[in-house]
Amino acid sequence: MPPVELRIGLIGCGTVGSAFAASFVDRKSSLEQLTGKRLRLARVAVLRPHLRDPRLAPAPLTGDAAALAADPTIDIVVEASGAPNAAEWLRAALDRGAAVVTANKQALARDTTLLAALAARESRLHCEGAVAAAVPIVRALRESLAGEEIHALRGVLNGTTTYVLGRLEQQRPFADAVSDAQREGFAERDPSDDLSGADAAAKLAILCSIAWREPVTLDRVHVRGIDATVSETIAAARENGGRVRLVASAQRNGHLYASVEPQVLDGADPLASGTGAHNVVEVRTALAGTLTWHGAGAGGRSTASALLADTLAAARTLGRARPAAYPAGALR
Repeated sequence: MPPVELRIGLIGCGTVGSAFAASFVDRKSSLEQLTGKRLRLARVAVLRPHLRDPRLAPAPLTGDAAALAADPTIDIVVEASGAPNAAEWLRAALDRGAAVVTANKQALARDTTLLAALAARESRLHCEGAVAAAVPIVRALRESLAGEEIHALRGVLNGTTTYVLGRLEQQRPFADAVSDAQREGFAERDPSDDLSGADAAAKLAILCSIAWREPVTLDRVHVRGIDATVSETIAAARENGGRVRLVASAQRNGHLYASVEPQVLDGADPLASGTGAHNVVEVRTALAGTLTWHGAGAGGRSTASALLADTLAAARTLGRARPAAYPAGALR
């Protein structure tokens, strides 16, 4: 009997999506060996489908992401667009029984239905790339620590602010530090989500929902970002051997408290070690004690690594036949 073929639909082909597509083509044979299934990039949704990208051949291009997500012939939807309305596509794909892989943190964190699916450990919803790119913290919480009692989480989850704070340590003016981050590719043209703490808050909401098996919405995360006034805190911290980082933290002791804010850290603190796009995540557990992960938390290649791993996991969750869809509207 020939192996089952799984058809993959990709939404978005910017920095992350194109890195995923290129990596998928390069590693297709090894991925098929690992899953025992044939994998085909069957369709790609992009903003300008008339611009043919040779990396996507022979997959047909479309400008309709919603139609791709709803297409019953697509088994795995990989969403790498960052689009604000992506949650609708993700729900539609899950509703009809497809597996979903996404790097879109805001789509997840702003949608209570998707947060509830993460909290329930929905096996068809994969989001490693949405939190810390190649750092496998989502998989660790969902699988390796599934039987653990999680006491607390904390991490440096936003590479833009880490880069800016590092430049401020070198006594660069705040505006120049932000410009440096944009020129180096660490910051978007509009860096407000990063500097305000909104990006880190979305990532923290996702981690909390998984860790404590309840949907943790963004309104439950207390957020304070960074601005030019942080330079004074950095100067004072430096005199005492400390460093300032934007720290996302959460703990549960009867009730959940979650926050994102700049904190002065001891120089020996693992969270103080990160520079540039380097992310650090620490989890305090009942049995295993305190565990720490370090690694590249942003960038096309590192996020593509997470998307590939999630695609592999999604392929393994799908049986020899397509899964039954939820009742109409079940994930709405």
